[in-house]
Amino acid sequence: MSIYKETFFPMPMPHPDASLKLLLAGITHPDPSYRIVRNSPGQLYVLECVIRGKGHLRWGDKYYTPAEGDVYLLQPPLSHEYHSDPADPWEKIWFNLSGPLMNALCDAYRLRGIVYFHNCRIEHEFLNAADLLRRHQENLATEFPLAVHRILSAIDRSRSTHPEAGKSPEGIRLKEYLDTNWEKNISLEKLAKLICKSVPQTLRIFQKDWNCSPYAYLQEQRSFLARQYLENSDCPVKMLAAMLGFKDEFYFSNWFKGKNGVAPAIYRKKFRKTQGM
Repeated sequence: MSIYKETFFPMPMPHPDASLKLLLAGITHPDPSYRIVRNSPGQLYVLECVIRGKGHLRWGDKYYTPAEGDVYLLQPPLSHEYHSDPADPWEKIWFNLSGPLMNALCDAYRLRGIVYFHNCRIEHEFLNAADLLRRHQENLATEFPLAVHRILSAIDRSRSTHPEAGKSPEGIRLKEYLDTNWEKNISLEKLAKLICKSVPQTLRIFQKDWNCSPYAYLQEQRSFLARQYLENSDCPVKMLAAMLGFKDEFYFSNWFKGKNGVAPAIYRKKFRKTQGM
C-alpha cells in the first residue's frame, strides 16, 4: 500500500496475452514527500500528466522539471526517478503500462528517446481514459487501449502543431554542456559566452526550456548521481566527494544532508537495509 496521497483506479487483472497491459493507474495528490525510484523498470512504460504544481524527473542521464500542463512518457529500459517539488508539490494523473502495443505505438509516433513534452495540454485525454476505468464497463478491454492510443496521438499532434513546445537550440546547447561538465564549477558568464548571449538572456533561455535555473539543474543532477553511487557502489564518501567536484568530504556531506535529509553514510545504510542488502 502506498504511503503517499494517491487515489488508485479500479482495473481488471491484465490478461497474459494482452497487447496492452495496465499494471496500475491513479491520481497523485499534492504531497511534498512523494518520490518514486525505479532502478530496474523492466518493460514498464510510465505515462503521466501534471495537473498542477511541479516536480523533478530523472530518466537515465536526463533531468527535467515537469510542471502544470506538461506530460512525460518514461520508456524502458532506463532507470528513472521522479518526485514532488517540496515548495509546490504536483498533482498528476498517471498510467503504468506494458505490452507490445506500447512498443508499436512509440515506434509509430517516433517517441523513442523523447520523454518530456512541455506545455502539452492534453489533460482531457487523460481524464477520459481514467473515466473508462472508473466506469469499468464490459468493453474496457477494447476501449482503454484506444484511449491510450488517443493520448499518444495527442502528444504527437501537440508536438507537431505547437513549435513552442520544443526546446531552443541555445537551451539544448546549454543543457548538453552542463550534462558533460556537471562536476565543474560553471559560471553564468561561461554559459552566456557559450551561446553568445548576455547573462540575463541566458538565464531566461534556460528557464524557459527546462523550467529551472542552470544552478538548480546542476544541484539536482549532482544529488541524483550521489544517490546512485551510494545505492549501487561501495565508493568511499571521500572519493565520491572528489568525483562530484566538492573540495572535501565534509562540505559534500553537509550539502548532501541539506538536499536529502540525511548524511551520505546514513543514506547508504538505510537504502541497503530497505533492499535487504
